[in-house]
Amino acid sequence: MSLETLAFESIERADPFALARKAALASVAKPEVNINILALDLANKCGWAVRNRDGRILHGTEVFTPRDGWSPGQRWQRFRSWLASMVVEHQVNAIAYELVIQGQGRSSVASGDVYGGFKALVELAADSHNLELHTVHVATVKRHWTGSGRADKREMVAEASRRGFRVRDDNDADALAILHWAIARETGAWKPAPPKPKKPRKVSTAVGRARARAVGPDLFG
Repeated sequence: MSLETLAFESIERADPFALARKAALASVAKPEVNINILALDLANKCGWAVRNRDGRILHGTEVFTPRDGWSPGQRWQRFRSWLASMVVEHQVNAIAYELVIQGQGRSSVASGDVYGGFKALVELAADSHNLELHTVHVATVKRHWTGSGRADKREMVAEASRRGFRVRDDNDADALAILHWAIARETGAWKPAPPKPKKPRKVSTAVGRARARAVGPDLFG
């Protein structure tokens, strides 16, 4: 018999409620994530993080920046092959990535076009491998990771370090943040905020008079 067991039995004899508390704690199981999730920070320097069912987390950054001598399609071919190998190797069930709206979070139209290319290939991979797709707004990821929806790259990396991860760069940290959100979504720890009620539209006085003239006099008055 272990010392831990003997210690608990001695407490149990002194406290009649100890056994009941032990049973209650045992009955409260933590929600499990029973799928393998791949999180992606879509860009030429693509951050990635994958969580397996056993809780192991792997992460890093894969570079797809075009090089001299590459044909126009080389970047997409390489990303598609890499993504397919990740899905197969880690038996991925779901992919999570940031939803970037044009003009928000991207510095130029060109970078937005690059994001669109990666996004299309992620959707294609999800369709080919029958995977779940989950998108999340950039500000939501930052707020869930750091507490601030305006966190910058340095703060995202610092938070990754605080959580015990040794990240390669901010892309790596962003992928971990997306994965953190995806896990919380899967366990039910995160839920989308309810939509704000729409305010009734105000009709100006001039518009009101115009509508009254259009209707005409009240014939039943």
